[in-house]
Amino acid sequence: MDKHSILLVDDDALIINTLSKRFSSREVEFYTAQTPEEARLILDKVVPEVLILDLLLTKEDGSSGILDKLKGEERLKNVPVLVLTNLDKPELKQMLLSSGSVKEYIIKGSLGLDELYDKVIWYLQPEK
Repeated sequence: MDKHSILLVDDDALIINTLSKRFSSREVEFYTAQTPEEARLILDKVVPEVLILDLLLTKEDGSSGILDKLKGEERLKNVPVLVLTNLDKPELKQMLLSSGSVKEYIIKGSLGLDELYDKVIWYLQPEK
């Protein structure tokens, strides 16, 4: 069985560590990036099956160039994005969900990391 691949773009150490540990017991290549630049470098080499994207990173906007890269490259255009954010803005949520690549808009704190883990596992299932 081939390993699944996930890219987490977040600068929250708790989220990075918790999800890294959760996925370590599965057949998963778990990539992390703390900046959009790191994420773009990983995306140059890897096509993740799921991308978890924090919109509010310390140094810059988490979506900065990442969503455009996904849409602009044929090999990346079908990667589902789960946005994980503190921004509870219905208009932003609607705009991102209607963009096509964003499949979930999750407000941090409204969903535990166990539930986020379960959502990611669902997206890794071939029959979804």
